Amino acid sequence: MRIEGVDIEAVFGCVPANAVDNVAGLTALVGEEKAESIVKATGFTTRRVASEGTDVIDLALPAAKRALEGTDPADIGGIVAVSFSSRDRFPALSARLQHALGLPTSIAAYDVSMACSGWVYGLCSAAQMVRLTGKKVLLVDGDVQSLWTDRSDANTLAVMGDGASATLLAPGDGVWDFAFYTDGGGADALRCRETISMDGFGVFRFVAGPVRKFLTSFIQESELIVGTDPVFVPHQANMYMVRQLADALKLRERTIGSGAKYANTGSCSAALSMADGMDDLSSASGRTPVLIAGFGAGLSAAAIATSVGAYRKGVVEV
Repeated sequence: MRIEGVDIEAVFGCVPANAVDNVAGLTALVGEEKAESIVKATGFTTRRVASEGTDVIDLALPAAKRALEGTDPADIGGIVAVSFSSRDRFPALSARLQHALGLPTSIAAYDVSMACSGWVYGLCSAAQMVRLTGKKVLLVDGDVQSLWTDRSDANTLAVMGDGASATLLAPGDGVWDFAFYTDGGGADALRCRETISMDGFGVFRFVAGPVRKFLTSFIQESELIVGTDPVFVPHQANMYMVRQLADALKLRERTIGSGAKYANTGSCSAALSMADGMDDLSSASGRTPVLIAGFGAGLSAAAIATSVGAYRKGVVEV
């Protein structure tokens, strides 16, 4: 699916200031040797954990305010919010953000719940809204995953971090190719009811098999990146999976990530990677070919091929 005439104007992230040492945090639960083994397997030495009582909107608002700096509220045509962890089942997180940000009551606002693939789905929805309204659209993505993590499950506890992002899309010259892969038959591999439950090997098999094939095919089919050397911006499932996938796609040296700093922050992890910036890999010509990928719960995968020009960016701590 192709969408034309949309650009990224800003990507900002927000993470809790509290950085938990994974080895120290897990040692009391499983012992030092096992804790070190888990950290080595995931590659996440630290994770960001929100303080008690923090709702996802508390992380989303600082990022959104930065993304909207210098923007007239009248120029905003809509808000799309991606989250599974908002404290309120309703009203929608997007509606709460509209009010908190002082945006017009005439805008469209709705939520998307896709977990790991959510930012890509959100970008697709927001880009379509830009085309429909001719205005800028704010995409907010974030989760306080620590609220939904089983504190007795060391393997899951070591992975899940908290964070949020805000991406401002605007009318422009950008062209986007989107592709999606869905297999609900694998739903039990990564699920959240009372808490997040994860079959790590099941998720790994999905990423190493169907996701790799899906992205390989997409790279070959999208004329926006075929024959180029795109920057790869993957969901930060864990560092080992990301490295394996990047190697399979021959994009190891062109991969950017946020997992080493923030662990797996859910669907906003790829957005946090772009908020941290990709200056070292940017093209001198002004626009850089980019492959963005989300994969995991669903089981699902989603990808974008596009080119990105200069955009405002940064990550704030609260």
